[in-house]
Amino acid sequence: MENESALTARFSTSKWTLREALKSLETQGLVRVKSGPGGGAGVTEVSADTANEMLWNFCFSRDLSIPDIYALRKLLEPALARQVTPLLSEEALAQLTATAGRCCSYRRDGRGVSERQDEINFHNLLAAASPNPLLRFLIEFLNGLLLKVVVAQQYDPALTGIDLNYYGHDYHLDLIEAFRARDAERAAQLMYDHMEAAEDYMAKVAAVAECGRPSNDSSEDPRCP
Repeated sequence: MENESALTARFSTSKWTLREALKSLETQGLVRVKSGPGGGAGVTEVSADTANEMLWNFCFSRDLSIPDIYALRKLLEPALARQVTPLLSEEALAQLTATAGRCCSYRRDGRGVSERQDEINFHNLLAAASPNPLLRFLIEFLNGLLLKVVVAQQYDPALTGIDLNYYGHDYHLDLIEAFRARDAERAAQLMYDHMEAAEDYMAKVAAVAECGRPSNDSSEDPRCP
């Protein structure tokens, strides 16, 4: 960017106003300001992490629900599965298999949040194989948002008696088989079924969490045992 004198002249403003504006842009991760000789402001590339944080803040100021998130996941995840089926390398397939295996071991050990992290990492690995940067960003954003909701609302799968194999792990194993067979349509259908089952699973976990909250009168909630 131009130096301070040139910028104040261009925008017909004082150097103090300019510095405040640049500081605001720096806070948002849009520019980098270097002080001292040879310093000045420069435009920076906005990272995916920075963009995600800004959007997460926006989302948490709205009344978002698990169904809201899954409405988009059911559209995007099957499209991703179809797209990456012919593109997945042996290394990527091995990573997917290892991640699916860790999910199962976490379930046995009762580490619910760790299990949920790896369940989401499975989908992030698929997103990493996409040549479409916007699809990749949206998938990773939704997955990160879902995990934040799980942690914030204390939706711990380990505290439930629900079998996650039916809702998640078995789908992952079937998806890996479809990927290895390069069957894109089967992968897309499996992913859609997986998203529907996962949404149902999260609704059950949320119900269990709500029933366990001290302020909740579970006797009035038909979802509570």
